[in-house]
Amino acid sequence: MAFYAFYVALYAQIAIGITFMPLWLKAQGLGEATIGMCMAAAAVIAVVVNPLVGIFADRTRLNKVILVSLIICATCATLALTAISSAFLVATVFLVYRALISPLLPLAESILIANLSDYRLDFGQVRAAGSASAVATTLVCGFLVDQFDTRAILYILLVILVAKVVTSNGLPARARGAQPAITTVAILHALKNRGFLLLLGSAAVSQACHGVFYAFSTFRWMEAGHSTSAIGIFWSLGVGMEIVAFVLGRRIAANLSPGTIIQIACLAGIFRWGIFGMSAELAPTIFVQVLQGATLGLAQVGVASYLRQSIAPDFLSSASGVYWAATGLITALAILVSSHLYPINSSYVFFFTALLCSFAAIIAALIVGGNNDGKERRAW
Repeated sequence: MAFYAFYVALYAQIAIGITFMPLWLKAQGLGEATIGMCMAAAAVIAVVVNPLVGIFADRTRLNKVILVSLIICATCATLALTAISSAFLVATVFLVYRALISPLLPLAESILIANLSDYRLDFGQVRAAGSASAVATTLVCGFLVDQFDTRAILYILLVILVAKVVTSNGLPARARGAQPAITTVAILHALKNRGFLLLLGSAAVSQACHGVFYAFSTFRWMEAGHSTSAIGIFWSLGVGMEIVAFVLGRRIAANLSPGTIIQIACLAGIFRWGIFGMSAELAPTIFVQVLQGATLGLAQVGVASYLRQSIAPDFLSSASGVYWAATGLITALAILVSSHLYPINSSYVFFFTALLCSFAAIIAALIVGGNNDGKERRAW
């Protein structure tokens, strides 16, 4: 139950960050373009921080200690945000906060994937618990923001961060039976693996589109006249479809190769972002959010399946860190471009992400068609 409890807290924090933090930043005096720049800068920081933390965790075997330390520091940064009002200071401390939380997901996933067999866990089931938490958190936070304005956001986040510290105590330190620490040379050699690079070019690009969606979708929905509570319901619908994908994840991964799963996610992204670019009204929004089960849920199932089949346990933290860093770099670039497109027309932002998913789908086809689809077992 330790993994389930931690993932509930982890994805509650993620839900606040992707759904309501842009609103909080706007309430502090930052404009949409500035918020986009902050999100892009945070993604760039993750490009540096995530691999470094992953390598450090693999070398020291202190995965859990590092995880808990980062959460405690992130809690202190959030407390600082409640006490400052200058837009410049808000942006600066927010970036510090993002630097601290960015390695949490890859660290948690490396611990989870490495312990799936020992703890008889299903990745999809644990991830579904996190998604269910995100649904509940989004609905509750949307209601509280309508009642008490954006001041409620940071206080909810503080409660969640404390819950993460508590629930992290039950996690294992890392994989059992770990081998000697890896070297930087081994990491650089691993980056030459063609299959892993294709994974970055497909799944990482596809997931970067979600970063753009997180940064600008709330503003687009508000532009279309939707209330904060309605936006919370939209987010909950999308996360609900993720849950369906994660619950079925084991069955899907047993019948489809990782590359095929990722390709389906990329193709769904073309439709999702293209439709959202055309309209943010109620009916299109519902369809767009239903597709989140494929664009996010299936993509993560495919990535987890690939990592489990192709990456040795002692390299999982590094592999996860590199994957999320690549996602962060592409996200940063995509948000940077989108921050210039949004003032022209908000539709252009999502036509742009639909184009990115078209590219990702082509790369995913190379995984499926080549010998890089989970067949090179334990490539690292």
